[in-house]
Amino acid sequence: MKRGARSVALEALRAIDEQQAFLQPALEAAARRAGLDGRDRALALELVMGVQRWRRRLDAVLAPRLRRGLDATPRDLLQILRLGVYQLFFLQRIPERAAVHATVDLAREVGGEGAVRLVNGVLRAVQREGPGPEPVDPGVRLSHPDWLVQAFVGFLGAEEAERLCAANNEPAPLTVRPDAPGLTREALAAELAAEGGRAGPGKYAPEALRLDDHPAPFEGASFCAGRWVAQDEAAQLVVLLLDPRPGEAIWDACAAPGGKTRYVARAMRGEGRLWATDIHEGKVRRLAELMADRPLCEVARHDVTTPPGRTFDRVLLDAPCSGLGVLRRHPEMRWRRTPEAVAEMAAAQARALRAAATAVRPGGVLVYSVCSVMPAEGPEVVGSFLTEHPEFTLESPPPGAVDWAPVLDGAFVRTWPHRHAMDGFFAARLRRQEEREPR
Repeated sequence: MKRGARSVALEALRAIDEQQAFLQPALEAAARRAGLDGRDRALALELVMGVQRWRRRLDAVLAPRLRRGLDATPRDLLQILRLGVYQLFFLQRIPERAAVHATVDLAREVGGEGAVRLVNGVLRAVQREGPGPEPVDPGVRLSHPDWLVQAFVGFLGAEEAERLCAANNEPAPLTVRPDAPGLTREALAAELAAEGGRAGPGKYAPEALRLDDHPAPFEGASFCAGRWVAQDEAAQLVVLLLDPRPGEAIWDACAAPGGKTRYVARAMRGEGRLWATDIHEGKVRRLAELMADRPLCEVARHDVTTPPGRTFDRVLLDAPCSGLGVLRRHPEMRWRRTPEAVAEMAAAQARALRAAATAVRPGGVLVYSVCSVMPAEGPEVVGSFLTEHPEFTLESPPPGAVDWAPVLDGAFVRTWPHRHAMDGFFAARLRRQEEREPR
C-alpha cells in the first residue's frame, strides 16, 4: 500500500520523539523511503512542523478528552491525535471531515480498531466542541516551555517576549544568495524569474534575495547548477562582520555544514588560504565534498577547544549552541533544551573562544557568533572573555555595503525573528592588539 503524507509525518514525528532526530533530516528520510511527490512532501513538512510548533497547545486541547491522560496514551496514538487536531484548527485548507477521516485511517493503519475508536471519538468531540477558550498562560497559548518564556520575559519584557514566541511559530522565509563566481544578485533574480519564481532583495545583506514564490526552488535549473545557496540574512551578516579579504589566511573553526564557509571563500575570490574544520568525521566528509570546487580551502578534522598551533589573519568561530534563535526552522529544539543545557553550552563556547583566540595573529580579527538569543551564550561569553583577555578589544562592524545600525546592540550584532524577520543570531567582532616594540 502506498504511504501518504500523514503516514510519513507520523514516521518523522516518531523519529524526532524517540530517537531525538532533527526534524528536517528525519522527514526527508521518511519522504524518500515512501517516494512522496512534491505536493505530498510539502504537506508532510507542514504537518510535522505544525505539530512540533504547536505541541503544547495541541496537548492542552487533547488532555481533557483523554481518560488515561497524555502520559499514559501510547506515543503513536498521541502523535496521530496531535496531527488530527492540528489539521482541524491550524490547517484551514483541509476540510474538517477530510481531516478527521484521514487521521482515523492513519490510526487504523497503525493500531487497528481499538486505535480507530479512540482517535475517532476524541476528534469528533474536538470537532463538535471546538478548542475551548484561548489559554491565558502564554506558554500554553504560544506553545513554548515555561522556562523559555520566563527567560524571554527576563531579558525582553512580557510584551516583547510574546512577540518573539509568536514569531517563532511563523514559517521562516526562504532567503538565498548567489554562489557562482561573478553572479550578481540582480542576475540571479532574473534566473529565478525565468523559472517562475519571484525574488526580491533582502533588507540587510547586500547579496540576499528573499524567494517569496517558486514552483520548486530546490529542483530548478539554477539551484541544480549550483548558482545559489539558501542562507538566512543573519548568517550572511556574520560573514560580512568577519569581512574576509582576498589573499588572507582564514580559519573557519566550526565550519559544518559549510554555508558560511562557502561565503567566506566567495569573498576571498580564490586568493589566500582558508582552513575549514569540524570535530565530527561525518560532517568533515560532507564539508570536504561541498568545498571540493574551492581549491583555496583545506578541510580537516579538528577539535576547536584545542589551539591549532598556528595563526591566521581572521578566525570565524560560529560556535555550537542551543539553537534557540532558529526555532522557526527547528521547532523541536524548544522541547529539548533546558536551562542546564544552555549553561553547559555557554561553558563549552567559552572554552572554544579561548582556544580560537590563540590562533589570531596580532592585529587580526576574531568573530564569535551563535544562532541563539540567550544572553548566556552571547554577551556573557564575550564579556567574560574580554575581562580575561585584555589583548582583545570589541570592535564595531566594518563600514561598507551594510547598514548595521538596525541590528546593533552597542557594538554587538543581534538579530531577532520578531524585529528583523531573520534568524536570531548574536555576533561580536574582536580585534587582537598589535604587539608593541619593547623599549
